[in-house]
Amino acid sequence: TVLFTDIRDFTTLSEQHAPEEVVALLSDYFELLNRIVEAHDGVIVQYLGDAVCAMWNAPESNPDHVADACRCTLALVAAVDALNAGNRAAGRPELATRFGLHTGIAVVGSVGASTRRQYTAIGDTINVASRLEGMNKEFGTTVLTSEAVRAAAGDEAFAFRPLGSARAKGRAAEIAVYELLAKPETPDAAP
Repeated sequence: TVLFTDIRDFTTLSEQHAPEEVVALLSDYFELLNRIVEAHDGVIVQYLGDAVCAMWNAPESNPDHVADACRCTLALVAAVDALNAGNRAAGRPELATRFGLHTGIAVVGSVGASTRRQYTAIGDTINVASRLEGMNKEFGTTVLTSEAVRAAAGDEAFAFRPLGSARAKGRAAEIAVYELLAKPETPDAAP
């Protein structure tokens, strides 16, 4: 299961603030995301500028990887909201983040040149997760998942709002798209 994140309008933010301020913001942000991903049995594979690629079920097997990734993503949304509240109060810029989550087959391992290799995942699963993150712009959402995530995570623990099918850039087949939402808590039944 793969998660991609991206900060909305990061180029504009970088243009309007000193590089040292941007690095300080990103360092706090990455530290927060890394801590939450690791707490949910995931691993951050790459920082790509302001984006993060995280995955579950590799390098170690995890039978609950889809549910762990969904719980993690919802925790990340809440944590970024809290970070942004603190940033607003301190007069710092907000880091509005979008998330894309997909699960499927990928090749995971050390990839690259003989003198410079990187542990990563390659395959359509990774491309779809990245495209889902970007599709948040079209749907006006924060977290988009695929049908594969919805089916594997189940509807009992999570709320998924169906948004129909969409064509991702560079893919021939359409993707069934869902918004991942926190499941509303139901009040205990009266005795």
